[in-house]
Amino acid sequence: MTATVSDTVSRLNELLEAERAGVELLQAMIKTVPKGYFRNHLVKIEADEAFSCAVMERAVRAAGGEPSRGKNDFAAKVLALESLAERLDLLARGQMWVVKRLDAVAETVTDPEARKEIAEMRREHVDNVDWCNDQARELRAEQEE
Repeated sequence: MTATVSDTVSRLNELLEAERAGVELLQAMIKTVPKGYFRNHLVKIEADEAFSCAVMERAVRAAGGEPSRGKNDFAAKVLALESLAERLDLLARGQMWVVKRLDAVAETVTDPEARKEIAEMRREHVDNVDWCNDQARELRAEQEE
């Protein structure tokens, strides 16, 4: 079954709204941790999320659509959690959700530049999943000591 242009635009806008929530989340998390490697990496992930917003906006336009102005509620869900390890776990799951959605929509994107940027966006999200999972494990190990 071939996706319609409308389906593709809808899926890209869903991702755009998730990425906007990711930016909001990372900006809030950055404020809660001291300067150093960990915070610097959160800044890197926030930059990835901002890049992803731009990618999704361009992909929506390239598909003939209008970018959504919305944002989903992911940031609020993560920030409602108490521990940093829990927040990182949910952030990793959110990043993997994006990867799966990108895999599903990538084949329907016809613009070559958008496809290239989506592939880069996917790689960044996979890297971020690994980092978040590693950091959550380290935080739990420190708590057990």
